[in-house]
Amino acid sequence: MKRYVFAILLLCLFTGVKAQLYVQSGATLYIGGIITLHNEDLIRSPGAGPVISYAPGSNVMFTGNADNTINGNIDFLNIEIAKEGTHQVSLLGYNGEVQRQLVFTSGLLNLNNQTLRLGNTGALMNENENSRIIGSTGGVVQTTLTLNQPTDVNPGNIGAAITSGKNLGEVVISRTYMDPYPVPSNSIKRYYSIHFTDPANDNDLDATLRLSYFDAELSGTDETRLVHWKREDASGTWMQQGPTANITRNTGEDWVQLTHTGSLSNWTLAESSGALPVEFSVFNVACADNAAVISWQTATEINTDHFEVQRSVNGADWTTIATQRAAGQSSTLQDYSYTDRAQVSSPKLFYRILSVDIDGRKKYTETKSSACGSTENWQVWPNPVQQQLYIRLTAERAYKTSMQLFDNKGTLVRQWQRSLVRGINQFTVDMQDLAAGTYHLIIIRYDNREQKSVEIIKQ
Repeated sequence: MKRYVFAILLLCLFTGVKAQLYVQSGATLYIGGIITLHNEDLIRSPGAGPVISYAPGSNVMFTGNADNTINGNIDFLNIEIAKEGTHQVSLLGYNGEVQRQLVFTSGLLNLNNQTLRLGNTGALMNENENSRIIGSTGGVVQTTLTLNQPTDVNPGNIGAAITSGKNLGEVVISRTYMDPYPVPSNSIKRYYSIHFTDPANDNDLDATLRLSYFDAELSGTDETRLVHWKREDASGTWMQQGPTANITRNTGEDWVQLTHTGSLSNWTLAESSGALPVEFSVFNVACADNAAVISWQTATEINTDHFEVQRSVNGADWTTIATQRAAGQSSTLQDYSYTDRAQVSSPKLFYRILSVDIDGRKKYTETKSSACGSTENWQVWPNPVQQQLYIRLTAERAYKTSMQLFDNKGTLVRQWQRSLVRGINQFTVDMQDLAAGTYHLIIIRYDNREQKSVEIIKQ
């Protein structure tokens, strides 16, 4: 096999053709260690005939002072870009995956409007200002990973670190270099899409999202003014996120972080457009008399026209169920509410508020879920819990109840009373300040006729 490859290279050199390692139909290329392609293309002929296989730990390294290509359906175990200066390796007609590491030593990898998949085991290593992925004509780097209560997890090391107390399930994250919709002015030249295999998991996240970038991707953008911008799949409109109190920047390490976001979709970083049309301070969903009571509060409003109450049965497809006029101009707290009495056949419903500015700018609240329509007698969720615990009780008539929370040693750590109304009642319990561990929640009717208990895991 070595003589065969060497003969191909000699033939290419002496006939004036660009040097290349060409794996033709019917051939098998076995890479048992490190193979160095110095100023050479790697080409796999079309079809299922050619086979490229790797021994554990093997590596394909691209070196030299010329630009080269990777062409065809080629999976890599490990690959290293070690080109001199700004020389690059470009993908052509590419359809493949890096199963372990894509290492950047020097030079560039040009996506050339192709998709580079990392699967759930691949990762980018040592990507930096001088040796990195570029995509001037577009392209996608994509990774897939199952995230269960992630803490600062950066799947595939592609620059989107996620923290959430929820089980997100399987998530597909793509880093792209062009977006199909008009992008914000003065944005960085990279965009992220975060899609859930189960869209219902993209709700009530209270997530932290840190996005990274390179100075070379700024293109004149003032990085001291970078904030998160989000695009919902349905609207195609990019909207600035905030408030500013939830945003942290590190211009030395080139990242911007946003806390307390309720859902994830499509993101980029761009300069702030100034004051947001509205800043929400409270958004809550509770149950009363078999209906969902949606309430929200604004801290400031600038040219705000109206609010739309939106409902979903799956957390992905939304319907506007009510519209309310906004205060318009306000620097004091403004309270709003809407009661959803519609009979919807679903064990859980999702709600959010959309604010629409006079100039057409839009902003969503986070998403909240409600089990007001459930026929179960009572529910407690999420469990395990990190911050907010929700309790839903169905009462056949109005009465008072006592709720007690004990730690694993039997010590009473919290106690409160609630007056229930006939029908569905929903409460929120703040668990944020409690130490991690196992707790026992007991709910007792005032006449001691009925008692319920459940074990709660606090993380």
